[in-house]
Amino acid sequence: MEEALVRRLQAGDEEAFDALFALYRMQAVRTAALITGDASLAEDVAQEAFVQCLLHIKELRAPSCFRPWFFRTLTRCAWKSMREKLPSVDRNNALEQAAVSESYPSEKAAAYEKLYRALDGLGRKQRTTVILYYFNDLSIKEIAQVTGSLEGTVKTRLFAARRRLKQVLEADEQKGEVVYERI
Repeated sequence: MEEALVRRLQAGDEEAFDALFALYRMQAVRTAALITGDASLAEDVAQEAFVQCLLHIKELRAPSCFRPWFFRTLTRCAWKSMREKLPSVDRNNALEQAAVSESYPSEKAAAYEKLYRALDGLGRKQRTTVILYYFNDLSIKEIAQVTGSLEGTVKTRLFAARRRLKQVLEADEQKGEVVYERI
């Protein structure tokens, strides 16, 4: 279905863009919010990524590769926005908003908020890798394409990020600050 939409869009069908936008909008905004740490900036980043995709869709040679191509564009737009607006980013506010978004049941919002705060402690590349892998279900190969890294590098980032997240979440649990359930 997605490949057919991309082919239609490359042929100039504006309704195909609307369908792709509807398909990826929420995921794009959530991903941008998690990467940038700024929910209000996330909308702009997602919009910029969709605009860039629309402008450059004819350059995409393999319509079956739209998903990693789109997330590469989104990731780069998010990183660029972070560099430009770094002093004004309110990471805690964005993570709280993401935790209580409509994507998650309210009873798990607190657990997700703790996870997002732990994610916030990761470096940009590790955080992006975790977000693409766990929140967007991209494969190691797709993440390598998105980030312009080797597959081994992606695996190393995931391993290190998991270890760091586990340490942070277990430390919070031992302190009694967090009663976190496995998500």
